[in-house]
Amino acid sequence: MKRLKLKMKSGITFLLFLVTLIGSRGQIRAQANETLFSTSEPVEIKLGFSIEELRLSESDTVYFPSILHYKTQGSDWDSLEVLVRARGNSRRTRCDFPPIRIKIEEEASKNTLFEGEKALKLVVPCEEFNNYLALVRKEYLIYKFYEEVTPYHFNTTSVNLSLTDTEGRKPKTYEIPAFLIEDDDKTAERFGGQITDLRIIRPDLLNDTTALIQDIFAFMVGNTDWSNTTKHNVKVMEREGQKLVPFPYDFDQAGFVDAPYAKPYDHLQIESTKDRLYRGICRDAELMAYAKAIFLSKESNIMGLVNSLENEIPKSQFKEASKFMSEFFEILKDDKEFQKQITDNCQPYSLGEAN
Repeated sequence: MKRLKLKMKSGITFLLFLVTLIGSRGQIRAQANETLFSTSEPVEIKLGFSIEELRLSESDTVYFPSILHYKTQGSDWDSLEVLVRARGNSRRTRCDFPPIRIKIEEEASKNTLFEGEKALKLVVPCEEFNNYLALVRKEYLIYKFYEEVTPYHFNTTSVNLSLTDTEGRKPKTYEIPAFLIEDDDKTAERFGGQITDLRIIRPDLLNDTTALIQDIFAFMVGNTDWSNTTKHNVKVMEREGQKLVPFPYDFDQAGFVDAPYAKPYDHLQIESTKDRLYRGICRDAELMAYAKAIFLSKESNIMGLVNSLENEIPKSQFKEASKFMSEFFEILKDDKEFQKQITDNCQPYSLGEAN
């Protein structure tokens, strides 16, 4: 009888072991299938370097070594070696925290959340004050707006960043929101293309539907700090036998973000970035109606994203952001306003003219 009980106990123990083993293997598989841009929750990241050293380095080829520690929901902390440098122009000189470019060696990224990611952009707040922390959350959301209206977008993921400035005797750590942007080349590869080397992009070379969606999108978020022609804050993808496709980025100057340092160019007929100005090429009425319908069909999703900010940013900023976006959809629904603010402001184009 005792032997029978022992056998039964051993059998139950073995079954429990199998269940645990299968469960743990399933968890390992789930983690293995998780990619950097598939995570639904913010990635926890710890990164340290001398901020001053990065800011003062003027070379875009000089990188500084660092260790990136990371953690996703339900996983343990892990780390990998990376190289970092400052990037950008205006924010690099104006801000306490410069935007960062991260370079990752292929061998270092193997079997990590960053596998296959050779380079990334890390967008951080300009300053550590609460109002500035809100700006980076709003800029991140603009990338998510664009995902709603077109498949041709950069992948992004939200980050809770613990940034340690190693300058001086006593390193200082800042807890700030941030986000990662997919590398240009990786984005083009997803669509079987590559980033073009063309210096000037004529409007007729672009896919007209994608370009029009980008034009209306820029009007939606109040962004005038871009140009397809000169590729200013736009990357352009080429594919054999197909029209070029624009990928906009860097939206800190957008009216939706409403950064205190943002201001429109002097040659534009607006006084504030919150004054919308349509800068798109004139298109035929049927295509305009098609693009307009895409945005209207996404109103609920886009306003839902805006509402997700309610407990993330100061109340005054949330109210302004919500009002700013609601006004855009009011324009789309009012035929007279749509004609006045968008159709009548489009830029005529023929070969030889630039956007």
